[in-house]
Amino acid sequence: MTTKVELLEVFGNDLMVINAARVSFGKQKKQFDDKDDKLMKYLIDHQHTSPFRHPQLQFRITCPIYIERQIFKHQTGLSANSISGRYIDFSDSYTTIENWRKQSVDKKQGSDGSLPIETQKYCAVIEDRVIEFCKGAYKNLLEIGVSKEQARTILPLNLNTTFIWTGSLMAFLHLFKLRLKDNAQEETRIVAQQMLDQIKEYPGNPFAMTLKHYNL
Repeated sequence: MTTKVELLEVFGNDLMVINAARVSFGKQKKQFDDKDDKLMKYLIDHQHTSPFRHPQLQFRITCPIYIERQIFKHQTGLSANSISGRYIDFSDSYTTIENWRKQSVDKKQGSDGSLPIETQKYCAVIEDRVIEFCKGAYKNLLEIGVSKEQARTILPLNLNTTFIWTGSLMAFLHLFKLRLKDNAQEETRIVAQQMLDQIKEYPGNPFAMTLKHYNL
């Protein structure tokens, strides 16, 4: 799967969350300690989420359009700006399926296990033919003078897009809890996991305690 996730900016840390909570009592801490760890657990256990809305994160993500649509269902506390097919030709980058899965018999929206090897190969051929046809048709439309904003409508959903996504720590925590579940689409889980890994790998892991108490 051709995806790329980059954590661009981080504003805040675990201490910011704690100080947002303690301001109710006119208090402010300069260093995170065991009492703060207990307070954070209390906040999470009792769903006092407002302190977690103060820290902000910004990602730059490249993924297929069908994954962008899935994760853009999360809107509260988030803002996004995407590359625009109205202005540029970005019709040459696609994410192809590496493992074709069977439709689940007990879940309308889910998949269940891999298709046989020969069927996998046949699916890949169909996918490649569709991509090449759509790319060629798109170029032809541009050559005869059709606007980019209309020509793009024939491109398939596995076309890659790039967007900047900014939002509160709380908004992304909510996304992780939902999109990392076993019943979430596998390709969506991959992007969500990459985002979470980027936070954990950020120097000093500024939200280590938050992630621990959210079981992430």
